[in-house]
Amino acid sequence: MAEFRKRLACVIDAEGRVVRGYLVEGCDFDGTNEYIVTWKAPLFGGEARTNFAGTIGSAESEPVEPGLVTVGLGDQQNELRVRTFAADGSPAPRSFHIACFRDQ
Repeated sequence: MAEFRKRLACVIDAEGRVVRGYLVEGCDFDGTNEYIVTWKAPLFGGEARTNFAGTIGSAESEPVEPGLVTVGLGDQQNELRVRTFAADGSPAPRSFHIACFRDQ
């Protein structure tokens, strides 16, 4: 049996490109403020139970615009849905960092 990975992490830029990460497979961006991040491991089901931490942050060394981020499970077991917003709450693309902590 493969080793159970207890953490996943990634940095996604405002255009939806994966900048770096651990066990991240890819990201789809809707062009407004919704990102679907896919992982090489399930986030729920079977042994996996996952908690998330997310923050708006730079993808590389660019200045960071203020903003908000929400995270939740996607439709598939390996999907995470992320939505980003400007500081006033309006939908806006933002670079973000996500850490996923998985329990057995």
